[in-house]
Amino acid sequence: MSRILVVILVIFAVLLVFSSGCVNQTVSSNTTELTVVPVSPGANQTITPANLSIYHYNGFGEWTYGDGVPMTVRDDITGGVTPTGEGTTLLSFATISDIHITDEESPQQVIALGYLSPFPSAYSPVSMYSTQVLDAAVKTINNINKENKLDLVLSLGDAANNDQYNEMRWFIDVLDGKTIDPTSGGNAGKENLDYQKTFTAEGLDVPWYQTIGNHDQFFTGVFAIDENISQMYRGDTVANMRLDVLATGDPSLTGYYMGVFNGSDPNGAIIGIGNASGFASAPKVIADPNRHALAENGTRIGFMQEFLNSSSLPYGHGYTEEMIADDFACYTFDPVEGIRIIMLDDTTVNGSTLGDIWAHGRGSLDEERFAWLKAELQKGQDEGVLMIIAAHIPIATMEVGSPSGWSTYSEVSQEELITELQKYSNLLMWVAGHNHRNTIMPIESPDPEHPEYGFWVVETSSLRDFPQQFRTFEITRYSDELIGIKTVCVDVDVDVEGDALAEKSRSYSIAAAQMVNHTDVAIENGELLVLVK
Repeated sequence: MSRILVVILVIFAVLLVFSSGCVNQTVSSNTTELTVVPVSPGANQTITPANLSIYHYNGFGEWTYGDGVPMTVRDDITGGVTPTGEGTTLLSFATISDIHITDEESPQQVIALGYLSPFPSAYSPVSMYSTQVLDAAVKTINNINKENKLDLVLSLGDAANNDQYNEMRWFIDVLDGKTIDPTSGGNAGKENLDYQKTFTAEGLDVPWYQTIGNHDQFFTGVFAIDENISQMYRGDTVANMRLDVLATGDPSLTGYYMGVFNGSDPNGAIIGIGNASGFASAPKVIADPNRHALAENGTRIGFMQEFLNSSSLPYGHGYTEEMIADDFACYTFDPVEGIRIIMLDDTTVNGSTLGDIWAHGRGSLDEERFAWLKAELQKGQDEGVLMIIAAHIPIATMEVGSPSGWSTYSEVSQEELITELQKYSNLLMWVAGHNHRNTIMPIESPDPEHPEYGFWVVETSSLRDFPQQFRTFEITRYSDELIGIKTVCVDVDVDVEGDALAEKSRSYSIAAAQMVNHTDVAIENGELLVLVK
């Protein structure tokens, strides 16, 4: 009997060890090793925005893991020159972008535009878990930093979804490692609903720097915030607009209540939505003064000011009192000796005067910012430092005039800008977010005899929408004239213990992508070679 007992105990111990290993086992988030592959729900299955919250009943939102995407050496702009040795690492960093931290209980949203027909930018259940996904991304970055030290993180804009004070505070507080209460108004559901519960964020272990996006300063990233919109942010009435508001460009026209998430519902059911004529009285929520807009006065001052109220490093995350006084959101810094990062505000700030609804979603530079950029590039070239431009909106990857491309109204055209950038042989790349993609594009030198005047444009996808990824970069010097930029797309690690909500968010993001047949998102990993002089 004692022998049987010993055998049972041994088996139990083995099972316990095995079980513990499974609990703590993590799947690689490095896309060179594994990739997240959505599982098709089948040809006869369909999904609509209205039933996204119950997507799992129809087989949507499921995924498996597929093969990694290998690193590709890109010598597109070096004339075939490639490394011959291992080189010396100069800088390692990560970029995050477009988390769109969302106050889903805010009355000032345009949910109806994505609820009645597929438009995830206007409505997606992912919005309920934006703070938790950001926290999971922070944990993933911290884990990378423990194995391979990162010098910094660049946050490339659209930290907030709707330019609300509480959204920006949640973003900063997650990176600071504060206690997060993701509710607003009446704090509904915070005792028993997973997405509403208070949690303590891990906090980013790496210094981080910020740039501004269009959603950080405009209503839905598109509309300038006038007094009427400002009052609606602070009010208790669900937004009343027309369903063609993106065509008219006038959010003051009424006729349809845009809806709001029910923070007391486990699936975040949408309430207060429908033709205004069908309501006996306007649908209401509990007002919250913390919903006020940061750009109420048409400036970037409120946005920049919040980053001075942060406990993580560096102080201000790039922004200074002088910049705030001047309402100027561009700056430079040297993370290590010999490398300069130029943080450029390339958002459109005067779009409401152009008669173009999409103006604020496009990139542009006025003469003041262009003059500043040229001066900084020339200064860096004269000092012999390698230069990286970090901005929210990329150049060249989208057609000029498209809703998220470069603006035709910009005082500085995209052609003029690229021509100017091609004058500086120490410019390595332009990194950006905005388009929620992972595109890498070479910008070749205009002179084949001098390939050192070429550079790269690298996009970082959204942390909110599928595939919920960020990027890592490693800058390596192979010789006086050859630089390598290793860049890898990284999945937010939802498999670590305690990140069940991030895992749930991934399911929602996949279901939302399946709704619009947009799950085949390209992953581009590689070493980008650049000649400098």
